[in-house]
Amino acid sequence: MTAARIVLLSVCIASSLPPTAARADAGHDHDAPVASGAAGTSVPRIEARSDLFEIVGVVDRGAMKIFLDRYATNEPVTNAKIDIEAGSLKGSAVPSPDGTYAFKHAELTRPGQLPVTFTIVAGGESDLLAGELVIADPNAAAAQASDNPLRKRWWWVAAGLLVFAGIITAWWSRRQRVKGTAK
Repeated sequence: MTAARIVLLSVCIASSLPPTAARADAGHDHDAPVASGAAGTSVPRIEARSDLFEIVGVVDRGAMKIFLDRYATNEPVTNAKIDIEAGSLKGSAVPSPDGTYAFKHAELTRPGQLPVTFTIVAGGESDLLAGELVIADPNAAAAQASDNPLRKRWWWVAAGLLVFAGIITAWWSRRQRVKGTAK
């Protein structure tokens, strides 16, 4: 089998395979774990920090799980009172046995941007942290993925590769014939 036929066969096989997305598995992502919701969309997250505290809130199905640490030492703060104001909703976070805090509200399921203010009181220290929570519309992500023309028509790319391989093969064959007659 000539080199050109091997290349052509390889291109045909590779182009007949559907495209896939590369993903890092556990231990190879080099970042904090990113939770994901339906259809691969990322879970809404808010972060804020000051000289005293650092707070991270992760929203899933109308509930925000809150992690509160001392900024300087990254030591968890488990004895705090956290009041939350997000848009028109107000409430207090409830401490969980695992050292985090929980805040539930139906407003946290609606897509949009919410300015969030955390009022923290821990022992004799108090602080006010603010940030922006963006809750994506899960239907918009699915619509955007289906509107991607490359995803819909990946076979056009495969056809282009096949045409390219055919041109290279024809050129190579002609070159070999010319070389053979020149001897």
